[in-house]
Amino acid sequence: MSFSRPLFILVSSCLFTSLANAQSASEHDNQHVTSFAIKPITCVVKSLGEACQMKANVTWQSTMPQSVCLFQDKQQLKCWVKQNQVSEMLDVTLDKTMVFSLRDKKQNILVEQTIKVHALSSRKYRRKLKSDWSLF
Repeated sequence: MSFSRPLFILVSSCLFTSLANAQSASEHDNQHVTSFAIKPITCVVKSLGEACQMKANVTWQSTMPQSVCLFQDKQQLKCWVKQNQVSEMLDVTLDKTMVFSLRDKKQNILVEQTIKVHALSSRKYRRKLKSDWSLF
């Protein structure tokens, strides 16, 4: 009879561990975003320091319905409640390269993407067209 008690404890602890692992796996699946994209991924301005305004196409997809919010750095832009697929056009203003992220209701970052700001002309690398000593 002393052999059956340790066996019972061993079997019950194995069952408890497998149930706990299954529950944590299902919680992790609830936060799984299969795809996330913001297009375009670059914004072009005349010179650095100018604000860039653009319409961005935000798309994301999940295996299960989720409540998530889109953030531009630390600023919340838009939230969706119990959705598993979204495709939406948003007006975005950038003054520098910024990170966009999808976060759950606990502010955990699920996925993120960077949108870069490029300038057509940079003062740092501007070339002079004529020299200072020219008479003409």
